[in-house]
Amino acid sequence: MLGTKVYYYPKVNDANMVAALPDMGNVAGLCMNTLVNKLNAKLFAEIYAYWPPYVTYKDGLTYYKQSTYRFYHCNESNLLIFTGDFNPSDPRRLYEVCYEVVNMAQRLNVKRLYSVGAALRASVSAEPSIFCAANKKHLLDYVKAYSNIHILEGEGHITGFNGLILGICYERGIDALCLLGEIDNPEIIQPRTAKSILIALIKILGLKEFSMEELDEEERRKRFMEEQLRYMSSVVDRERHNIYY
Repeated sequence: MLGTKVYYYPKVNDANMVAALPDMGNVAGLCMNTLVNKLNAKLFAEIYAYWPPYVTYKDGLTYYKQSTYRFYHCNESNLLIFTGDFNPSDPRRLYEVCYEVVNMAQRLNVKRLYSVGAALRASVSAEPSIFCAANKKHLLDYVKAYSNIHILEGEGHITGFNGLILGICYERGIDALCLLGEIDNPEIIQPRTAKSILIALIKILGLKEFSMEELDEEERRKRFMEEQLRYMSSVVDRERHNIYY
């Protein structure tokens, strides 16, 4: 069950919407947070979800944070943004969130919806490749004009909100496509991939370029930690060698 609170309806004309929830490597989460902050997006509606059904605790003191989803409006860019804290794994709740987003998109006459996310690959190139899937063929023809975007070939699934929303949009007659950036480890935050997706979105949506220094700094921290882990692993391997051989 969801509860929606609308503060105001923005005046938009044939607006695009970017809608995504946190996923593998938090690629979508990084993308959406960066868009909201860099575009000075204004909150105009929220969805309150009646989950999670628990509290967390630390040293006996409990903490509770109700999951929320937020709609933003960027007046200068004629852009709507939807994001939130939690990508539901329960199918019923996932469909509920998708329907709320598509209802809002229809209410505001959105012309095209974009979602973003991660594509798991065995290895990642120096600059992560961006793949595209769409709910209508003419959208695939549209993105072919961008040399750094590849059509997602073969067969497979795009799970969670970032994939399902394309199907719900198709049912409602809304053009929708998904940009997926390649990652090789879903358990580690992936700022480099998020930056690659944002660069593609800026071109497609005709947005003004903005600094992504925060993502660059996050990538530097990530690489430092990876180097430390590799070093510790090599030390452990040497110690094992000395003990047993």
